[in-house]
Amino acid sequence: MADEGRWTDLHFVSPTHTVRERRRIASADAWGTLLDEAAARASRIRLQPARLLARTCTTGWLDWIHGELWLLPDALVRVRSGLLDSTVNSVSGSIAMPRDPYTVMAYDPEAILAGHRTNKVIDLAGIDHARLHGGVTTSGLTAHMTDGTHHKLLWNPFEPTRRLLRDRLLPVLGPRLTH
Repeated sequence: MADEGRWTDLHFVSPTHTVRERRRIASADAWGTLLDEAAARASRIRLQPARLLARTCTTGWLDWIHGELWLLPDALVRVRSGLLDSTVNSVSGSIAMPRDPYTVMAYDPEAILAGHRTNKVIDLAGIDHARLHGGVTTSGLTAHMTDGTHHKLLWNPFEPTRRLLRDRLLPVLGPRLTH
């Protein structure tokens, strides 16, 4: 139900979790579209535990807008933030991670990828080999997939991302992970 500010909350519920998504509604037509999209997404969504790895994740040196990098049980998900978040992250220097970086995510790969061209869904089982690297100004991951595609992710080296990814990817990739 929309309030005076034309905001509404969508709730997706499973037997063990509930996920709330806050959305802005600009018009009556947008309300109808939102309901149609929510109904279509409900059958595709899986509520999954997720851990925030980085708030400063980009997809390369030409991608200046930061995003969040999430680790799910079977995937890495990069979701683009916005210009304001990127500016705040750039100015703040050290990025404060939330007290509890764990949450439940409404995981819908199709919707994530449709959200922006720089959003990524990287299936861990589909990684052929990967390289984790650290540096003074940036750290990153390059993942080569079994289907021939590759993904590049970069983040602020002050975030714990590299260590957390190494701990998760080593059991999956073994010697196919360079770190």
